[in-house]
Amino acid sequence: MLFEEHRWRADDASGRVVRSRYPGGNQPTDDSTYDPGELDGPIGPIAADPAALTAHINANQPRFLGPTAVIRGLASLLGWRTPNQAARTAILTFLNDTPGITHHASVTDRAGRTGIGVSATSDDIRFLLILNPTTGELLAYERAALTPPPPGSDRTGPLVDDYHLFPRPHPRQQQQHLLTPQPRAF
Repeated sequence: MLFEEHRWRADDASGRVVRSRYPGGNQPTDDSTYDPGELDGPIGPIAADPAALTAHINANQPRFLGPTAVIRGLASLLGWRTPNQAARTAILTFLNDTPGITHHASVTDRAGRTGIGVSATSDDIRFLLILNPTTGELLAYERAALTPPPPGSDRTGPLVDDYHLFPRPHPRQQQQHLLTPQPRAF
């Protein structure tokens, strides 16, 4: 099953999610609006300061739970916000300084974009972020079970049970009111 989500979030933790299911037409299956303070996570833009960035990640997934929590926390944080260059630099530094994070020099997402990968694995579940190698922007997030396929299965590799593609945000979109949907080509 495939879902397409459009998310808007304001700095006051208000926002909107429009979700469409495929196949089944292009009609929204869910259109939810959130009042100020209703969305989880930190309020405001993603921090570039290391201590504040750690607090932002901890608000989604506490870092003490290990490197997989860091990957999941960043996926959640970046799924709602587009960080500026200073914040992307802080995120990359944060990932580099986090024990248990594996770096992958070249990874291709399902849209055919080549990026760098950072992952963490726990209990045979791999959590992977794919980042633009030039800008540090999030391209994709994947959660996959690394257990061997059962006997007789046609599966030959990991079982991907969650995958998110992130299109590059349009520069104007960041300046528009966050609750007003704007058409975007994917």
